[in-house]
Amino acid sequence: MPKSIIFSSIKESFKAIWKNKLLFILILFIQILFFSALFYVSLVYQTRIYESTKAISDYMQQQQLDDISVTQNILQQKNILGDDPLSISRNFNNVILNFRLYLIYTFIILIIFIPLLWTLSGKLFGHINLKHFLRNIIVVFCYLILIFIFFYSITNISFSEAALSSGFVLKYLIFLIAAIVLFYFMFISLSLAKNTQLKNILPKTLRVGIKKIHYMLAVYLINLILVILSLFLLIYFIEKNFAVVASSILLFIFSFIFRRIFMLRVVNKLENL
Repeated sequence: MPKSIIFSSIKESFKAIWKNKLLFILILFIQILFFSALFYVSLVYQTRIYESTKAISDYMQQQQLDDISVTQNILQQKNILGDDPLSISRNFNNVILNFRLYLIYTFIILIIFIPLLWTLSGKLFGHINLKHFLRNIIVVFCYLILIFIFFYSITNISFSEAALSSGFVLKYLIFLIAAIVLFYFMFISLSLAKNTQLKNILPKTLRVGIKKIHYMLAVYLINLILVILSLFLLIYFIEKNFAVVASSILLFIFSFIFRRIFMLRVVNKLENL
């Protein structure tokens, strides 16, 4: 792998940030809003999902399901799942409902912020126009709608089907891997969208994403190092030094911005190889 592409792209990325400080501050602000929106939605709906799953767990723990108790309940014509067995399905339906709402709101947030952030990041390297922004919206929508359908389809299941289906977890893992692959190609497509017609984005994406995968993995590895470093500093100094904690949070946010800017430069060079 020619090191010049990676190292020159790193240098050009920092140079673009330095030359466009105000624009970078705007991108940083929007990135913080993006993470804040995701955090709020996650907090609300994951809390509700946890409460419903805990209610199911607590109810089941209250039941005596040993052989003797089950036999006695059958002989007495009592339900082996206690006095309110329907509470299990009610709470399970609440889990499904909140998971669906979580998916919908997350989808909306991603559709709003990802095209905007990629368009503004592209402006660091030159002029952008409305067509570029619209292409980004279309690209993001096409990828995310597939991911959304994958995970939304998981929720089309009853409690009895989930309990009896041994392949439920495997199906979820398959969809998760598929989502990761789609995100990988989506970021490449967004990197190409500025200077590529919509009809040519997919073939170019596949060419760069598959044939030049070693370059892309290098991009993700560098970004991963920044993320791990920021998380390490955050966890280690969380109760020791507020300044280091604040800096590590900014570094964590910066790593996502830099990965986007860095990828734009690398993909631009790979497109011309």
